[in-house]
Amino acid sequence: MADAERQFRLPSRVDSYLATLNRVYEQADKMLLREIVVNGLVSIHEGSDYDGWNGGIYGHAITLTVSEDLFLRAIDAREDFQARIAEDLNKLNNSRNEHISEVFIEMSPSDRDRWREKSGVYRPPMPSHAVPADALARIWGSHRIRVFLSHKANVKVETSLLKQALARCGIAAFVAHDDIEPTQEWLREIERALFSMDALVALLTPDFHDSNWTDQEVGVAIGRGVPLIPVRLGSDPYGLMGKGQGLGGCSWSDTSSIAKKVFDLLYKRLADKSRMFECALAAYSDSATFADSAWKVEHLLSVLSDLSSNQIDRLLDAYGANDQNKYSFKGRDLLRPLLERWTGKEWTVTKNGLAILKDANTKPIF
Repeated sequence: MADAERQFRLPSRVDSYLATLNRVYEQADKMLLREIVVNGLVSIHEGSDYDGWNGGIYGHAITLTVSEDLFLRAIDAREDFQARIAEDLNKLNNSRNEHISEVFIEMSPSDRDRWREKSGVYRPPMPSHAVPADALARIWGSHRIRVFLSHKANVKVETSLLKQALARCGIAAFVAHDDIEPTQEWLREIERALFSMDALVALLTPDFHDSNWTDQEVGVAIGRGVPLIPVRLGSDPYGLMGKGQGLGGCSWSDTSSIAKKVFDLLYKRLADKSRMFECALAAYSDSATFADSAWKVEHLLSVLSDLSSNQIDRLLDAYGANDQNKYSFKGRDLLRPLLERWTGKEWTVTKNGLAILKDANTKPIF
C-alpha cells in the first residue's frame, strides 16, 4: 500500500498522549515542559520517514507551535525538550509499526482547545498583543498568578496597599500608577498587563463606572475569558459583571481581608490548583515573623484541599528552611491537622518539629 493510502493509527492518538504528558509533567514538577505540551499548536507530518526493517516502521514528525514568550523561555533547552517529548510520546505509543521520529518546537501564536483551557496554565493567544518576555518579567516578576487591579485614581493609595496584601499571598498585582516606569509609554504598558493577566479584580467604588478606562479594562477581561472578580466597595457589579455576585463585606480599612478573599476565589475558579499552591508556598517560604507564618498557614495553606507527596515535601522543606516557620508554635499547631488531612496519616509535634506518628515511635521530619 502506498504511503498516501496507508491508514496510520498513531497521529489520531497524539493529542490524548499530550494530555497525558500534561499530567505526567505536572506530577514531575516540569512546568516549562508542561506549558509547551499544553499551549503547543500540533501539526503532524505523517510518514515523514520509513525504515524497511522488521516489516517496515513509519515515523511521524510532530511540530508544537508556541507563543513567542514561551518559545524564548524554552530556547536554551529546546533540543533537550524536543528529544524528551518525543521519547515520552513513544513510551505511551502502542501502535505497531509506527513511532514518533522527531518533535519540533516552533515559534508562533498557539491555538486553543478545551483540555488546554482546563489545564489552568493555558493563556489564550492574542497575536496582535504579544507580550515580550522582558515586559512580562518587568510587569509581573516571577509570581505564578498575575492579577490586574482596575481602580479609580482617587483610591490609588488604597489600591497600592491591596497590591502589597496580595504579594503577601504570593500573588502579583498590577497597579498602573505604581508599575509603569517613567520611560515606558503608559498605554502600551497597561495593554501588556491586560493581555498577560490571569485575572482582573474590579475595585467597585461609587465612581468606578464614571471612567471609560475601568470599563475598558473590565471588557478585556470578559473578552479574554479570564476570571473577573468584582469587589464591592460602595458600588454593585453592573452590566456583564452583574451576572455574578461581587465580593461583599469588603473595606479599604482591611486590605488584608480583601486579598484573602481574592485568594480564596481564585482557588475556586482556576482549574489548575497547583498554581495556587505555588503562590501559597512562595508566600510561606518568605514568612517574616512567627505571626506572619501562622497567618499564612491559617489563611493560605488551609485553603488547599489536597496536595501531592511532592508538594508536601516542598512544603516541609519551606517549614524547615525558615526559622520563622519552624519555631512559630501557632503556625506549627495549625499546620499539623492540615498535614493529616492531606496525607491521611497522624502527625505529632516533637522537639525537632513535626513527625508522622507510627505506633509508639515517631520519625522526625525536622
